[in-house]
Amino acid sequence: MSTRPVALVTGSRRGIGRAIAVELGRAGFDVALIDMVASEELDQAVAEVECAGARAIAVVSDLTDIDSHQATLLDIEARFAGPIDCLVNNAGVSVMSHGDLLDVTPESFDRRIAVNTRGTFFLTQKFAKHLLARTQASAAHHPSVITITSRMRSPLRRCAVSTAYQRRDCRWPIR
Repeated sequence: MSTRPVALVTGSRRGIGRAIAVELGRAGFDVALIDMVASEELDQAVAEVECAGARAIAVVSDLTDIDSHQATLLDIEARFAGPIDCLVNNAGVSVMSHGDLLDVTPESFDRRIAVNTRGTFFLTQKFAKHLLARTQASAAHHPSVITITSRMRSPLRRCAVSTAYQRRDCRWPIR
């Protein structure tokens, strides 16, 4: 059984999600990096987390496939031989056509809602139910859910990211 806390980070192949996964690894977490497709970029992100001193695994999972969420959680726990302690919701997509609001198609809008809202909500719900179903709570690890969005103001985003692994105070100017 893993003695280190385990974090699951969605959308961790690149960008903010990758940085979160690496920092969680440095902070003492083992990390499951989730993305929709297997890729060299995802494998490189796993290697980067491992270089930070953590165990890391790549997990291919479609956040919009709500029926697969339970199997994904169980697979991660089996591969780490321990419970998931932290869910970081970072995956997100924009509309497929950037630019004019008048060019957004219903399919593009529905895809955005399916990933950013519906998939994230139901993965969080499944994770919460999964935590409540545990027979023993870990005294060493405090379960947590963190959600990151691209619309967060920069200082707030930095605070949210640092809170995920260090729980340090973050101050920014009030507007």
